[in-house]
Amino acid sequence: MDSWKPLSETDEKQSDALKKETLTIDQVVDRIYKGINFKLLLLFVVATIPASQTGVQVYMTIFTGFIPYSEWTCVSDRCFSLLAESNFSETFYSAGPMCANQLVAGTDFNWTSQRTSFSMDWGIYCESESKLSVVSSFFFVGASIGLLFSTAIIDRFGRKNGAIAGNIIAAFATMIAPWFPLFEVMLAVRVLQGLGMFINLTGIYCWVVEFSPTKLRSVISALILVVWCSGYLMILAISYFIPYWKYVFLTSGSLNILAIIPLLMLPMSPRFALVRGWESEAKEILENFSRVCCVEISMDSIHLEYTTRVQNFFQQLKDFRKFPALRRNTLLCMLSWFTVATLFYGFDFGWGKISANLYQSYLFAALGKVVAIVLTIPACQWLGRKNAVLLFLVSAILSFLLAMPDFKIANGWTLEFAACLAGSMAITSAYAINYLYTSELTPTTHRGMVMSICSTCARLGSFLGIYSSLLYQVVDRRVPLALSAGLTTLYVSAVFFLPDPTGKSIPETPNDVEVTTGKRKYQAVEELKCKAEVMNGLTEKKRLESV
Repeated sequence: MDSWKPLSETDEKQSDALKKETLTIDQVVDRIYKGINFKLLLLFVVATIPASQTGVQVYMTIFTGFIPYSEWTCVSDRCFSLLAESNFSETFYSAGPMCANQLVAGTDFNWTSQRTSFSMDWGIYCESESKLSVVSSFFFVGASIGLLFSTAIIDRFGRKNGAIAGNIIAAFATMIAPWFPLFEVMLAVRVLQGLGMFINLTGIYCWVVEFSPTKLRSVISALILVVWCSGYLMILAISYFIPYWKYVFLTSGSLNILAIIPLLMLPMSPRFALVRGWESEAKEILENFSRVCCVEISMDSIHLEYTTRVQNFFQQLKDFRKFPALRRNTLLCMLSWFTVATLFYGFDFGWGKISANLYQSYLFAALGKVVAIVLTIPACQWLGRKNAVLLFLVSAILSFLLAMPDFKIANGWTLEFAACLAGSMAITSAYAINYLYTSELTPTTHRGMVMSICSTCARLGSFLGIYSSLLYQVVDRRVPLALSAGLTTLYVSAVFFLPDPTGKSIPETPNDVEVTTGKRKYQAVEELKCKAEVMNGLTEKKRLESV
């Protein structure tokens, strides 16, 4: 007869683990989610509110640095004689005569605009107009620098903490700009704005996607970008009702500070907690999330299946060499982000060249973006991520080609403006899906790094895209349209070779990414791992029963 002995504390824990149901975090979240309710919607809206400030700060130089080429009057004899030579033409007060005759502000003419801008204050117009593009583009220099380092913040300190840190940096930079009104200071301000806001946006996006049920990801992804577009409308309204550029900066900085409040209310991402090995914290967060979903569950009866991993930057880099599918997907995503951002911001900073009315053109562009992002929800549900992106990109190529003929539709509307608006909407839809597409292809262990790398590539494209509007001054307008169609074709090629993650579980480790490609080597490793876990469980069960 076997001698009886009491179970040790370790044996009791192992015995309890064998009685628990083993689930992945995806399975737990999907079990909790039974449908949209007010509390769940409120949670995601609160989480995405700070993303609106990225839209505000990206576009604020369009309205605070605008050059009113149609709002000036002659004050010198030379200018009046040129006006007389034009037979007092209504088109004299425009960019052409001002720049062609090298008229000097304050000497030959005075600005008559009721609004102020730093371009007028600092003499940025005509030959020096490229300085305005430099100021705008330096936002993306800062974003690129910030995103290169944001992986250390987001993957080490958490999505929420990274977003808060980014918002504080941007708020500080925005509010000091009016006190030091110099061109060089403005460049530094734009770098800090970009650095802070894109750390903030990447942190928010990772948090929201990692909290989202599988069926809700496309909707939540669209929600983030709709909120981002609300920032576009917000800066449009702020600059329209506040005619002084310095006050626009102060207002935007104040909103940045207020946007930190919703972030303080959020819990950490349960996926991030698991990757760091904090299982009890992850279970507590999931239990609280179940109450929000009105489907309260106890995590005491559930054993979470996960792989702990010490987040080491250099180990993450080595994984790209070790896992070919992870490397290939990341490179294709980098190309996709670069091309789509070049197109996206090329139009966003170029509407002033395509349409004569600054506020009207940007209002239509902003509303078009909201519609485009909302369209991604049914497109992703019906067609899947990959097919939806390809459909929008083909539509964009056709729109750019349609914009080439000279044709006036109505007063203030040309075929070029209408077709470019449609093409811009299609690019916006593809860009919106890009965030979700990339985050679903990338494992949790590398999501912060990959999203940061891809967003850095996008910022490089954004930097170049801003200068594309200057092409209208030196080449035929059809050349930028042809370049846009060519870049979109390159984007199509990159997406064509990417897998479609629609309806699949988010990978947790690089090995999970390789398994989804069907490679036998990695499948065999996964099968052996599962068998070993089963055998260990059975062995342990028999031992405990004998005890």
